[in-house]
Amino acid sequence: METPEKKEELQTETSFDSVKESASGVLGGLLGQIKRLEEAMKAEHMGDVYQIYWHELPASIQQSSNTNHEMDNFLTSKLDQEIQRTFPFMIMQEVVSPILMNYQIGSYYRDRAVLQVDATQPTIEILPEIRQQWEKTLKGEYKKQLTELQNQQDAFDAKTIAAQSELQALDEKIAQQEKLKAELEETKSFMNRKKVEEEIDGINRELKDLKQQRSQWAPFAEDQLSSESQKIELANKIDSLSLEQAIALKELRLIKKRFGGLEEMDTALENFIRDFLSKGAE
Repeated sequence: METPEKKEELQTETSFDSVKESASGVLGGLLGQIKRLEEAMKAEHMGDVYQIYWHELPASIQQSSNTNHEMDNFLTSKLDQEIQRTFPFMIMQEVVSPILMNYQIGSYYRDRAVLQVDATQPTIEILPEIRQQWEKTLKGEYKKQLTELQNQQDAFDAKTIAAQSELQALDEKIAQQEKLKAELEETKSFMNRKKVEEEIDGINRELKDLKQQRSQWAPFAEDQLSSESQKIELANKIDSLSLEQAIALKELRLIKKRFGGLEEMDTALENFIRDFLSKGAE
């Protein structure tokens, strides 16, 4: 007959055997996943690499295997190789981080990044601010903005010229009224005081109105510093928008030449990622 102590010992051994069996199964499965990942990387079966690494391996293994960006470097290098093969006219313009790369479409007078590749997804997308500029160009919004700014500039110049003319005319009228007022003041006597004061009151009202008109026109002609500042600001806006439009037009011409259009480019980029992930698949 088994003693309680013996029974407890047997249960402990059974429990430990169960733990060992379970752990062995887990470790075996993990080793199998790591071996499959290694084989997929060697064969460059990229869809399998992404599936095993991101969706099958535990987070702890992902982190430990990428301590010095080993996996990041593998993914970015394979993506860059495939981009150069598929789109030889694209140029890597900037490495943003171990998993982000920016590309430009060809080389032209104003080189800039227009595409960003994210190796962790993977994705290749047009930078949002660049797409916005391209769409503005295609919709004619730059032309509309430039026309509005040019009209503002023309109106500003016209108002400045008109202001100078108006001020000259107002100054002459004010001088005449001031002279007439002074003459009436000299002719004022006890007998005609009331009549003269009424006339002077009328002149004062006229002067007040003329001076108010002058104050409205004065800023456009007299504050040269402010006027020049506004003119420079308008000119800078026009130059900036003109350059932005010119760059976007150049890039759209390159897209037309290489892809056929913006929509076709979007499709080509989607197909690129699909083909990259199916690379090496049987």
